[in-house]
Amino acid sequence: MGGPPPGASTSVEAILAATRRVIAERGPEKLTVTAIAAAAGVSRPTLYRWFANKDELLEALTVYEEQLFGARLRAVIEAQRSPSRRLDAALQCLVTYLDGLMGPDPIGADPGFAIQSLAASLAPQTASLADLLGDAFEAVPAVHLGHLTRDQAAELFLRLAYSHYLVPHPDPEVLLANLRCFAGLPRCSITTAAG
Repeated sequence: MGGPPPGASTSVEAILAATRRVIAERGPEKLTVTAIAAAAGVSRPTLYRWFANKDELLEALTVYEEQLFGARLRAVIEAQRSPSRRLDAALQCLVTYLDGLMGPDPIGADPGFAIQSLAASLAPQTASLADLLGDAFEAVPAVHLGHLTRDQAAELFLRLAYSHYLVPHPDPEVLLANLRCFAGLPRCSITTAAG
């Protein structure tokens, strides 16, 4: 998808957000232009103006998801001052972000699509997490001791968050406490709204 002209981002974002909802409800195989247009509150011609076909729309959705993830992660990390608080905020974001991403049962709608989407997102999300946290990864004992690189630690944390998305932990707070422990942080949150 090329960049939309000024003023078009609202329609494009509405279409992409609606696509997420329709996929969560029906799965990507039952994704129809009519359903997306209705959910987005736009006409079919408006939808076709931005996306020529379903494949182009799904490609744009992947990019959109990566941008949403990056923006949310950046916001929670930048709200914290110390490296350990940035790491804690990032772990909280990883455990909760995917839960709210696509609705109550995105895996059930289409397991293949959900896994393919996660696989396609892993590399860019790993790079984003490693870049945003930077030296905060030094709090992770395995990174501090040189057993893992920052990128490897970022990928490991993302894979754990993905596994929670695929096979939800019965108590996400326990999972988060375990991740904090592995990261060399206290089991309870150390972040505050002010950072």
